[in-house]
Amino acid sequence: MSLEERLIKLEEFASDVRNFTQILTDMMRRHEDRLDEYDGMFREANQSIAALADAQIRTEGSLKESTEKLNNLILVVEQFIGGQKGSN
Repeated sequence: MSLEERLIKLEEFASDVRNFTQILTDMMRRHEDRLDEYDGMFREANQSIAALADAQIRTEGSLKESTEKLNNLILVVEQFIGGQKGSN
């Protein structure tokens, strides 16, 4: 192989390296864009989970309060019914 042929092959190789470098650079950019997108979705999911947890806590509090009120009503009704039975 002559020096000129070697030079041509070296130039082709350098061109291939530049092309591959450009391809890899583009792939990395797309990958970074996807990571940014996933990061945003992860943040949104965390916010949704936090909102659901807060709603669950409020629901549990309301349920506890409703249960207490219902138990008090049951006691009043039982006392009322018990009082009526005693007077008959």
